[in-house]
Amino acid sequence: MANDRTRGETADGAGLEWRIGTATAPITPEADADHRLIGFGARDGHMDGVEHDIYARAVAFEDRRGRRMVFLSFELLFVFESQREFLEAECAKRWDLEPEALVITPSHTHYGPDYDVLREGLEEDYDRDDDLVASYREFVDETLLSVIGDALDDLEPASLAHYRARCAIAMNRRRPSEEGIGFSPTADGPVDHDLPVLVAETADGTTKAILFGYACHPTVGMSYCNEVNGDWPGYAMAALEEFYPEATAVFVIGCAGDQKAYPQGTRALVKQHAETAATAVERALVTEPRPVRGPLRLVAGNVALDVENPVDDGSDGNDGETVGTEVTDHRPYPIQAVGFGTDLTLLSLSGEVVADFSLRLKETLAAPLWVAGYANNTGYLPTRRILAEGGYESWQSFEDGLYAPTTEDRILTKAVAVAERAGARRREP
Repeated sequence: MANDRTRGETADGAGLEWRIGTATAPITPEADADHRLIGFGARDGHMDGVEHDIYARAVAFEDRRGRRMVFLSFELLFVFESQREFLEAECAKRWDLEPEALVITPSHTHYGPDYDVLREGLEEDYDRDDDLVASYREFVDETLLSVIGDALDDLEPASLAHYRARCAIAMNRRRPSEEGIGFSPTADGPVDHDLPVLVAETADGTTKAILFGYACHPTVGMSYCNEVNGDWPGYAMAALEEFYPEATAVFVIGCAGDQKAYPQGTRALVKQHAETAATAVERALVTEPRPVRGPLRLVAGNVALDVENPVDDGSDGNDGETVGTEVTDHRPYPIQAVGFGTDLTLLSLSGEVVADFSLRLKETLAAPLWVAGYANNTGYLPTRRILAEGGYESWQSFEDGLYAPTTEDRILTKAVAVAERAGARRREP
């Protein structure tokens, strides 16, 4: 990063647009603890130790008007709805942060301990120590609050700049075959190789924060790995923090529901993909920076998604035979957007959204647009095409049905509206 200060800035940062704070804390469990790791249904046994530490990281932003928001990231599988509610309430009480001022995204590593205290989506016969799970969850949530508070306490004058590059470690994992959709790489499926980067620099040119996004599952180590680690994003963040020793590096997972890094299956490949991603960030940083100014615009919205169940209306005279579906439930789906003036819009979608969502949104909304996923709740969010094709991503963890074909349009319509309220613009026809 260049050390030349922008015109009008002073050595004490008086001319800088932002105040930025960062904080990092480990959430690694004890190496000899009897945790179960979550992320793979086929995984056997308990954890075998710690291969690489995992962390919680926070970046706080404050604009010239004093409006604040915090971007919270941590190296675990999901943000559970109960967890979001707890953190939101505590942030309002401790720091007077409004709900839309807290943006949360996990790295989605599949090599972290079980912290699902409510057993959301777990099988009934799943063997675990519930007291250990509850203890670890309490430790994680308190650590998350700690890094939020530390980042807010660390606010200092800084500038922001946005960069973009491409990264090609991901492939679509929905391969068509005569038997249906297989769980294998395909060169013909949708992918989103955009790698957006947001960098904060202090008045003396020191790199303070690097946020980078990419749409790809952190599952290179495969299900037989029972050691705690952050997979390729964890190594990539560590590499960037080694290269920029004063910086906090934060991975922001994109619409990766149907995206995996290939080849896979060894620790060497985990590190190889991490190096590729970190190099892509470096590649972005040698391009011309795009200044990011304020003010902050924080927007949150919700849309109800239809859940369908098969029904038998008896019209064919065959008792018990399914002849159709009907909507039997609705699931709230939260969406957030952060507008950095008109220079950048970060749109945060919930759950395991597939690449189609980001591609469609980028067709509708003009750049610069950053689409993140996996925020605020769990489960796959299929498109109409994926529901029709079937396959792994067409189902989700709710036992009372499947998402209806209206899911894609409802998410996209609401996401565009939320993004526009935050400052995004539609593309010209």
